Amino acid sequence: MQVMIIGGSGCVGEETAKALLKRQKCKVIAVSRGKSAHKVIEGVIYEQGDILDKDSILRLLHKYEVTHVLHTAALRTSQCKTDPVQAVRVNINGTANVLEAVREYGKLEHFVFISTAAVYKVPSDGSFPDESSPTEALNLYTSTKLAGEELCESYAHSYGIKCTVLRPQIIYGPSRGEEGSTAGLSIAMKEAKAGNAYTIPFSGQYAFTYSGDVGKFCKEVISNKPVNDYELYNLPGESLEISEIVKQINLKCGRDLISSKEIIYPFAKGVSSNKFFEMFTQCRLSHFEDLLTQNYR
Repeated sequence: MQVMIIGGSGCVGEETAKALLKRQKCKVIAVSRGKSAHKVIEGVIYEQGDILDKDSILRLLHKYEVTHVLHTAALRTSQCKTDPVQAVRVNINGTANVLEAVREYGKLEHFVFISTAAVYKVPSDGSFPDESSPTEALNLYTSTKLAGEELCESYAHSYGIKCTVLRPQIIYGPSRGEEGSTAGLSIAMKEAKAGNAYTIPFSGQYAFTYSGDVGKFCKEVISNKPVNDYELYNLPGESLEISEIVKQINLKCGRDLISSKEIIYPFAKGVSSNKFFEMFTQCRLSHFEDLLTQNYR
């Protein structure tokens, strides 16, 4: 299995690469616009490519005889808000370029696209949306992700490309990075361990997934042959209340170092992952309390 990870220097790309390398006979090619990786992982092949340049992707597909693609490259929420035109170019046109390169290549076994659970319309009753629940384009980021999902579905139906869309929840963990306000939980854990005060820039209850789990989940999806040409899954996570997170972190460090701002984001309190667990029965979810305990060992 030859897996190309587009956006390979990001959190999802890095964690998936590490998970895939534990498989026998798996080659991982990480593709990013930069000339070198932010964090080099032993065993990964690093290549420069740009989703705005279809031919650069097509060249690499042929060069490594790629069998599977994980497409994670995208502008984040704040970047999309700052430059809407570039958001469309990268997140929508770029995804179309990747799919077109895959279509011309003609030998791909599975294409996996990373979307987001932020596309769901927040249920008024506090319930957890599943894959059939209504979506809502509240901002440029979610609208471009929904457009990317529809491109995947159309290429699956029109050209028979096996496409799977994954909707991850808020990702946290040491590889999450500090970009974007939703990195607040990851930063809080890091700063508290170092004895520093930090304010999480939001409050409320949301769905969270540990970064290491995301890599393992993506590996399982990539490695399994899709049942249908097009599949859509919520990636598993757990619903956590920020005030409880703050309380637990402060208890672990023995001081009131962590606080939060009274800002509520328009995200569901959690999402249903029943469909995912029914298909990938061997997957297990890490829990925040256990990870926090490990953080202080």
